[in-house]
Amino acid sequence: MLNLKKELEYIKYNNLYRYLRRKENNTLDFSSNDYLCLSKHPEVIDAAREGLKYGLGSTGSRLTSGNINHEVLEEKIAEFKGTERALVYPTGYSTNIGVISSLCKRGDLILSDELNHASIIDGCRLSKADVEIYNHCNIDNLRNIIEEKGKNYNNIFIITDGVFSMDGDIAPLKDIIKIGEEYNGIVIVDDAHGTGVLGNGKGTLKHFNLKPADNIIQIGTLSKAIGGLGGFVCGIEEVIEYLINTSRSFIYSTALPPSVVSGSIRSLELIEEGDLTKKLQGNIREANRIFKKYNLIKGDSLTPIYPIVLGEKTMATSEYLIKNKIFAIGIRYPTVPRGLERIRISINVGHRREDFERLCRLLMISFNEV
Repeated sequence: MLNLKKELEYIKYNNLYRYLRRKENNTLDFSSNDYLCLSKHPEVIDAAREGLKYGLGSTGSRLTSGNINHEVLEEKIAEFKGTERALVYPTGYSTNIGVISSLCKRGDLILSDELNHASIIDGCRLSKADVEIYNHCNIDNLRNIIEEKGKNYNNIFIITDGVFSMDGDIAPLKDIIKIGEEYNGIVIVDDAHGTGVLGNGKGTLKHFNLKPADNIIQIGTLSKAIGGLGGFVCGIEEVIEYLINTSRSFIYSTALPPSVVSGSIRSLELIEEGDLTKKLQGNIREANRIFKKYNLIKGDSLTPIYPIVLGEKTMATSEYLIKNKIFAIGIRYPTVPRGLERIRISINVGHRREDFERLCRLLMISFNEV
């Protein structure tokens, strides 16, 4: 029988213990990834209800009984992202591990940004490729590693987040894709936090006015700005066909509930209308102004993610905010490096100027009391 008591005691002793908590009513939420508030949008909910006509669940994998309205969503995603095809997975996590472990093989080289999401890290571990980590968004370091170690590999993959989830900064995609072209490499961009946020909602490629290409694979999620559940990958026809035939997290997972699929289709339509993304960008500009006034940030953010790095005071500050009806969860090691613990502030279209002011005032008080 497993004896996990000592390990749990070790986790608690090192202040790394995690537990589940609920957001109370009348609490101002600054932790959600629901950037466009589409998870509660009445038209999205109505569309999800309409999808219930197919049943509560999909009842099987996409290759058995679970292929219901999913291809309609995939066509919509491909059109939205400007690619030949798209493929939907049950989660964003399963998308990354499924795509990376399927495409990257023994004899290949992966170059992964040091701050990539855990799902990318796990996908790299599951693949049989060699993995090299390059310094965060450091193009010179990326190029040096390729020049030093990339000559004897069958394929070179450069994998990066589009928007980094804990810092809110944007990968230098123009330079990364240029290096990919120069060394005949494939670029995989996880645009989980860029889709619905940047490029009029189309994502990080559109933000840089970059067009989809044969050597670019885009990964995304339906669970953040789109407000639902699931993940997707976009690319050329043969990549999608190959994943349908080889990607284990796609083949052996029950498909998304059809109601979620229907709701996600409506979310994408609302994003394309443009009003929500414009409102989000307006809120980002307002948050920049107010957060700078309180010296919480130095420069303007282009994304709705604001890391307030507090180190060892992070969890106490988070508890203080929650006690005062602001839901802002502290982020600790191993999600972020030791010493860089933070409260990850995430804003959305539902926030108002007075919400930003209240958050800042409470943070100022907490710095003196914690």
